[in-house]
Amino acid sequence: MSDSEPVWKMEWRDLLWLLAYPIYQTFGTIRHEGSHALVAAMEGATIDKFVIYPQTDLGRFTWGYVQWTGSTDAWVDAAPYLCDLLWFVGFFFIVTRLRIPYHWLWLNIVVIGLISPLVNSLVQWFAGIFGSPQTDVAKWLNAAPDALVHLYFLVTLSAYVVGLIAVFVRVPKVILPEPAPA
Repeated sequence: MSDSEPVWKMEWRDLLWLLAYPIYQTFGTIRHEGSHALVAAMEGATIDKFVIYPQTDLGRFTWGYVQWTGSTDAWVDAAPYLCDLLWFVGFFFIVTRLRIPYHWLWLNIVVIGLISPLVNSLVQWFAGIFGSPQTDVAKWLNAAPDALVHLYFLVTLSAYVVGLIAVFVRVPKVILPEPAPA
């Protein structure tokens, strides 16, 4: 890829990566539940259970969950979405500043680092509005002013979309040199 070509060129074999969805979902679940666990532990709670596989242990389908003992506040509910933002910013820097030598690697970094936080935040925001009152976002909406929570999601989701568009249409500026031909 030269420095004058856009980064993204769709290849049909890229669609085969859809088969890796369970791996992508596992990474997303670890990020989501791990952020709950980290903030709960930082607030003094004891983590009793950390589950990262699909199940119905809680009486409803979830991709994973964390259980803890101890008092926590709304930051534990908000943690996955703040983590999504930090995750997106970090991976945005990686894909826009470093030359990724292999298309398949670049694509997987984009999916795990940029698309996954967007999907997690969007799906959970809608679930919090229209779904069960047991979701993180529903609890966050109960603990904080609704307008503030909705504004957070509107701003971050818009930033994710703009960031993804920038990644897919940009001409790369690189820190790492062009790899030597094989």
